[in-house]
Amino acid sequence: MSLELFEQMTQREKDKFSRICNMLLSVTYILRENSEGRLSAEFRFIDNNFELFSDYLAPSGWRIHKDSQYGIIYVENTEGYNKLSLNKLTTVMLITIRIIYEEGRTQVGSKTDICSTVSALFGKIINEFSIYPKKPSQKEIKDSFRILESHNLIRRLDESYNDFECRFVILPSVLIAVPNDKCKAICDNLKAESEDINDEEIDETAID
Repeated sequence: MSLELFEQMTQREKDKFSRICNMLLSVTYILRENSEGRLSAEFRFIDNNFELFSDYLAPSGWRIHKDSQYGIIYVENTEGYNKLSLNKLTTVMLITIRIIYEEGRTQVGSKTDICSTVSALFGKIINEFSIYPKKPSQKEIKDSFRILESHNLIRRLDESYNDFECRFVILPSVLIAVPNDKCKAICDNLKAESEDINDEEIDETAID
């Protein structure tokens, strides 16, 4: 273990290491570029001390990864602990932004960020997954966006998610959060659920 590197740091560097390590465990994904399109100070610090972060986190069951192609540093728990449980709305939103990202990347040939809007997202949700008998409340929508944003999966460009024309950037970390096989499996489950709901509505209409 190369924790001797930590002892060689100045107190200021040690404090920075502690802050960024806790940030990484909290948000899961650290992007190379910040909101201004510049190299993220946190990404650079982790990259420069990658071995130290790896050795420090490993005994607690955390593995750190770096995806150089998309510019993402992220962690996963090797024991399967500390997984984030998402409610249905947030799950549907996450899967849908994953689909929008893939479609946008195919159309423009981009390998980084894809821009969308709240209205485009929910238009896609309605077309892909008709599982909501009514529109979710603004609070539910805002809470779901907050969760996705807090884990560096999206980045808001405009003032408020309450505005359906609010723009947001879908970050490449969504590819890691929802890999292809998982995306397909969840999509299939959601579509099956949508069909079940439609069948129940037909049955209820027949009874009436």
